[in-house]
Amino acid sequence: MEEKEKEPCTNKEKIRIMQNELAEAARPLVEYIRKRQTPMTTAIVTGADVKLVATETHVAIDGEWN
Repeated sequence: MEEKEKEPCTNKEKIRIMQNELAEAARPLVEYIRKRQTPMTTAIVTGADVKLVATETHVAIDGEWN
């Protein structure tokens, strides 16, 4: 019986794999924020550093940018 060649991943599969890898990598940071910061804390992650930003006030505005 002949083995089937592996079919290349579809874009949806690649996206799913990337999302899973990102979630796994981010999990320790999310846990840190949940334990030691507030719900108004945002982490900005770059290739060089991580910044924690605390929002003092947040107001959602409906409307268009035009």
